[in-house]
Amino acid sequence: MAAQGRGNAAVVVGVLLVCVLLSAAAVAEAAVFNVGDRGGWSFNTNSWPTGKRFKAGDVLVFKYDATA
Repeated sequence: MAAQGRGNAAVVVGVLLVCVLLSAAAVAEAAVFNVGDRGGWSFNTNSWPTGKRFKAGDVLVFKYDATA
């Protein structure tokens, strides 16, 4: 009887481990998009997002020349 209890506990631990690994994989999917460049905003801002798929958790990094 005690062996069956340990077996059930091992299954529960295994399921929890899989859940943790899957949630960590979802977080790792966030993408980083660089916006702008050293020269400033010299690109077509209307067409820049074309072909990009943004999702919750993605990061936009705004690059610009702070001395300009």
